Amino acid sequence: MTVAGSGVDTSAGPAGIAGAVRAGRCTATDVAEALLTRIATARGCASDPFAGVDAERLRAEAAALDTRADRFALPLAGVPVAVEDGIDVAGRATRHGSTATSEDPARRDDVLVRRLRAAGALIVGTTRVPELGLGRDGAAGGRATAVVLAEGLAALSVGVDGDGTLRAAASAHGLLALTPGRRALPLPGGAARMWSGLAATTLLAPDVDGARVAFEVLGTERRAGGTGMGAEPGWASPATGTRPVSVPGGVEDLPVPRTVACSLRSGRGLWADPQACTAVHAAARRLGEMGVPVTADDPPYRAWLPAQVARRRDAGVARRVDELGLDPDRLGADARAALRRDRQVRRLGGPRPASPSRWRQRALALFDDGGYDVLLLPAPAAGEFPPACLGAWNLAGLPSLVAPVRCGTHRQPVQLVGRAGAERLLLGTAALLERG
Repeated sequence: MTVAGSGVDTSAGPAGIAGAVRAGRCTATDVAEALLTRIATARGCASDPFAGVDAERLRAEAAALDTRADRFALPLAGVPVAVEDGIDVAGRATRHGSTATSEDPARRDDVLVRRLRAAGALIVGTTRVPELGLGRDGAAGGRATAVVLAEGLAALSVGVDGDGTLRAAASAHGLLALTPGRRALPLPGGAARMWSGLAATTLLAPDVDGARVAFEVLGTERRAGGTGMGAEPGWASPATGTRPVSVPGGVEDLPVPRTVACSLRSGRGLWADPQACTAVHAAARRLGEMGVPVTADDPPYRAWLPAQVARRRDAGVARRVDELGLDPDRLGADARAALRRDRQVRRLGGPRPASPSRWRQRALALFDDGGYDVLLLPAPAAGEFPPACLGAWNLAGLPSLVAPVRCGTHRQPVQLVGRAGAERLLLGTAALLERG
């Protein structure tokens, strides 16, 4: 079964912009000028969510796109995309949200940025991030990467999520956020691991089709059978991952689950708040109306999950400080506290290496024993949530997606989790929820 039989509307968001540019109903220059006008207004009346925007370069890239003979075939033609400050954009310093980092501009685009440009995307600029990605950056919902999308200053956003903070921010703004499973997408800088394996490149979009196209674009070299990036087979090297990619089909071609397990738990012994529970109930009813069986079953959360996520996050921050050659005395209070916690944990032997594997096997056993394709779980509505409900899936290395569902006159977020490689299935499930 696919989404085709469910009548899902696919005519909004980034797909609409790209379709208009490809068909000649507007130009990429038109998109860029309209966007720069909105950005100027937003930056003048509120805290600036951008770390940097180069208006002249954006105009030049839009003009160059309008002259490309292949623009009719580009899946993200003219779509404005914002990337986090921790992702290299040529000509801009990559500060990772920290004044302790180098002010020297990056000499080349990150592989993620190159793949976006090759697909016709316009890189709007870089968004503010908390120092070294740790915690919240003070923007509404917790992350400026979500704010720029919610305020219409970009059509897609790309960032890194290691403990659920970025997905929590997306859910606070009614956006869709996809954190793919381990190694489904390249990490910034071609890193094999970040945050001790917790961090994953995360896509934010206003709708399912936008997320679908972005996921296909950024993961195209892996699916095309490229040669390894780092130690992982199936990836193209950053230098070669720049060719344009065709993204066939649409939302109607996405697979949908045969059976779904739903839970109102946010951790071991913890119930979600009433608002989050209402959203799960609404999503379960929606899926039932679509003919998808939904069964109540709880993930096998463990009391040690939040601590294991936090310890790996702190260890990842400490490693990043070493990799970037930063002076710890120049770091902010949160980063220095993470370094202190990491030193304490290391004196006690460090994070338990077997914990992620144990948790992953327990989670996969839930899928296997119940015959489930997707888990339907609570998600935060205000940017705050116990880490077991979000960061636990980073620890397991399984794909997680936060998407809104209509509850009466309001839209509330839910979380969807799948097996490794189930990203398109999660998007198809979200498409069912997106209807109505």
